[in-house]
Amino acid sequence: MTWRGAVELDLSQAWGRSVPYQRQDERETMTTDKVEPILFIFTGPSGAGKGSVMRALLRDDPTLRKVVTYTTRSPREGEVDGFDYRFVSVQQFLQLVEQGKIFEYENVYRDHYYGSPRELFVPGNDGIIELDYKGRIKYQERWRQVISIFLMPPSLDELKKRILSRSHVANLSARLDNAVEQLRHAKSYDYVVKNDDLDQCVARVADIVRVERLRRDGRYQLDEMIHELQDER
Repeated sequence: MTWRGAVELDLSQAWGRSVPYQRQDERETMTTDKVEPILFIFTGPSGAGKGSVMRALLRDDPTLRKVVTYTTRSPREGEVDGFDYRFVSVQQFLQLVEQGKIFEYENVYRDHYYGSPRELFVPGNDGIIELDYKGRIKYQERWRQVISIFLMPPSLDELKKRILSRSHVANLSARLDNAVEQLRHAKSYDYVVKNDDLDQCVARVADIVRVERLRRDGRYQLDEMIHELQDER
């Protein structure tokens, strides 16, 4: 079952993804805490509130670290280089691609490049990253512990207002097209959360993070017990 959550999260039913048993030499590749970190991927149309939700999570949870992506666009008011994005020139961006430091990238709105780094995690921490659905698929192929969360705007009218508030006339059509494309893939995500109230949305997403960590830790503890039993045989 790929779509495990919807707008509301039922904690009592949050159980299912298994983690295969690992040999001792394979487990050595885990983090220093011997627990594989989770990558929480956030996707949503422009103006869905991804940045606001992620900032709130990082503020409230010191064990989460943001995976900062690259862009060739200019910073918006209030954005911080190295936190919201790594703002680079087109030449710098393409050099990073050639050097293998950018894992995947897109020219999302037909005007600027957006790309995500190859290196993801700070040891001992889970990561959060903003990606479109294409980037999410690439990271799911690369990394086993990936949880995808799609943030849905309150309504189509509100989505259009938010896009209009941040778009130039030149790329408005591209942003609207991209919003439609992202929404069409929403059902393939693990969770879909409607962002009609920021505080409630943050609380729902924090519950998702907590449940997925419990799932991971429980599976890891089970693997450890199985490993110990096999060693005694």
